[in-house]
Amino acid sequence: MWKRILFTILAALASILLPACSVTPAPQSETRSMTDDAGRTISAPIHPTRIVSLTYGTDEILTSLLSPDRIASYSKYAGDDGISFLTKDEVSRVGRTVDMEPEHILALAPDLVIASTSTPMQTVEVLTRSGVPVYVSAIPTTVEEMKEKVRGVAKAVHEEEKGEALVSDMESKLSALASKLSAVSPDKERVALGMSFRGILGKKGTLFSDVLRLAHVKDGAAVYEVPKGADAYLSLEILPKIDPDVILLPTWRVKAGDDTKAFEEGLLSNPALREVRAVKERRLVPFSEKYKYVMSQHVVDAVEAAARAVYPEVFAAGG
Repeated sequence: MWKRILFTILAALASILLPACSVTPAPQSETRSMTDDAGRTISAPIHPTRIVSLTYGTDEILTSLLSPDRIASYSKYAGDDGISFLTKDEVSRVGRTVDMEPEHILALAPDLVIASTSTPMQTVEVLTRSGVPVYVSAIPTTVEEMKEKVRGVAKAVHEEEKGEALVSDMESKLSALASKLSAVSPDKERVALGMSFRGILGKKGTLFSDVLRLAHVKDGAAVYEVPKGADAYLSLEILPKIDPDVILLPTWRVKAGDDTKAFEEGLLSNPALREVRAVKERRLVPFSEKYKYVMSQHVVDAVEAAARAVYPEVFAAGG
């Protein structure tokens, strides 16, 4: 409740103090209007040079589109190899990360903020009332939607040609993977199950399910509909019913006690899971959360990683 009150106060102060604020919108002649993925019409600089990214996915897209000097800050997850594709070196070239607190973002004097539909709306509202244009990008549920997200972010920073080139590169890689995986006929596709330290990942209509589909893998959780939310995981109790060929183990340590090896041993020693094919055949593969929760052009890398995890024999000769 106190945080909501703080947001309200910040929004009010921003509207009162805007003339004295260091964040000055670019002159109208240097701006253009566009519609973001949330359907909002925004006016942003034609050539923004102090861009702040609030999500790890947009961090990655912007890095492929822009030189580091145009990025004022990455998100707080940038460079965390458990969830981000950015290297420490790439992050160091920008030299700054930021959380979702409006006052921290405003202190960077951004001329454009790239957020997503997962960004708290109160944050978006405070920034907007402070005169900062905020482009809200989508959270895709398919690889095709991811291509549109890339195009949208490219449009926001006025780098449409580079965005199209990035999408073209995605399509080329997907085409090469499809050719590689053509040997896996539909009747030979294996069932895989993504795991987190909290339970079974995935549900009907998720990006992770689409990643597995393109990897010629059946998502064992795709038949289940789960309410949206960070804690909406399927219980381990249904694992025997799914009976996957492969279990994709969690690796990203978020809380104390998160340990991939201990998690694997827990599955192997559970009497209730003894007859599950993946357990019986010990096909439990560590699989990074940056692939499970991918939110950028690297979705193509997630497809390849899933295929390699489930069909290692296909890639054994010649990579």
